[in-house]
Amino acid sequence: MKRLLLALVFAFAFFPTFAKSFSLQVVQKNTPGDQIFDSSFVVEQTILDYFFERGMIVSNGSILVSNDDAADDKTALRKAMIEAKIGSMELFIKLNLNYSVLDSANPTAILLSNIKSADLEIVSLEKNKTIAKGKFTPPSLTDLNNNRSGVVDFASDIANKIQAELAERGGAI
Repeated sequence: MKRLLLALVFAFAFFPTFAKSFSLQVVQKNTPGDQIFDSSFVVEQTILDYFFERGMIVSNGSILVSNDDAADDKTALRKAMIEAKIGSMELFIKLNLNYSVLDSANPTAILLSNIKSADLEIVSLEKNKTIAKGKFTPPSLTDLNNNRSGVVDFASDIANKIQAELAERGGAI
């Protein structure tokens, strides 16, 4: 019994040394105006909750709306990365949510059909180097997934990919 208790104490004591901390930055792209869509908030919250529930230290910056000005976008992302580094985060995770809302009857609604794809980039803040990238497309649309639940499932798939990438690099998840 004492051995089991001692093993558990050591396991919990050393767990944080292997955990990764990260800041998530969601960038909303291809949307008219500067309104942040509810789907962007749902994706961000789903990913943050996924890792928070697993005991990771996570933070986020305000969702950025890309205005198709590469210089402005780069400046905003650089600022977010600096804030993450000041906050002692180890990784910066940029997630571009690419929307396709020109033909949408309700572009601001939480609909999976409004999201065309997502691009993921994981950056080591210590090395200032991209360590992983990924591209995601939502699953085929049905009446059952073109809603909030479908957006949550899509975001969960992205979180699983992030988890796999971090685990591959030695981060405890």
